[in-house]
Amino acid sequence: MFKFLKRYWRYGYIGTITGLLVMDPMFVSDGQGWRFDKEYGLEIPVKYQIHGIDISRHNGLIDWKKINEDRLENNLIKFIIIKATEGGDLVDSNFETNWASAKENGFVRGAYHFYTPYTDPKLQALNFIINAKHEKGDFVPVLDFETNGRNAAERKALSKNVQVWLETVEKYVGVKPIIYTNKPIFRQHIQGKLDDYPIWISDYVSENQNNFDCKNLILWQHSAKGKVPGINSHVDFNVFLGTPHKFQKFIL
Repeated sequence: MFKFLKRYWRYGYIGTITGLLVMDPMFVSDGQGWRFDKEYGLEIPVKYQIHGIDISRHNGLIDWKKINEDRLENNLIKFIIIKATEGGDLVDSNFETNWASAKENGFVRGAYHFYTPYTDPKLQALNFIINAKHEKGDFVPVLDFETNGRNAAERKALSKNVQVWLETVEKYVGVKPIIYTNKPIFRQHIQGKLDDYPIWISDYVSENQNNFDCKNLILWQHSAKGKVPGINSHVDFNVFLGTPHKFQKFIL
């Protein structure tokens, strides 16, 4: 709610909270339109056509019938990126069900691995490859890289070790994986070191990503507070920063 009101305040909409709530919530800021969607409980950047969510066991057991009904009715959520693995041996307890159900219900599905700096990167890559069995029509693999090292030695080796994971998975799947991260990690460990990889950025504050210095930015996680029928917890919402034609280039 604070983010929603802040956007109005910054662009000169002055009035009571009651007045704000009854206003048409769409406006244009820096060429980017935002619409408050009651169904999903958050603002949607309507400049872009392809929206999606990411899920893990932390979202609990999902009612896929309700999600599919929402897809057919609203046609907003096009892709779902699912946590598959973490570290060298952990497999998300809901991955198998979520992975199969996403495809059965007509979504473009993707899988991600949560990277741990203290575990051998090749072992982590094998954990992901063995458990996330990609098929034609799936989204390209994703590495969730948002954790810094526990000490100076781990931090110094992070970029190099992450590249080992990326290259191992790329060799097996045949495409460059996407790196999911936040801006501090991006600036410290990715920028100037892993510039050839597509980037998915987490940023819940910015109005847009126009001033973010990243030539390969393709996805933006703009909220962690979304609501989706069939999921009894807050959901991360994402937008693909390109055309439907470009989106197809990230489908296996």
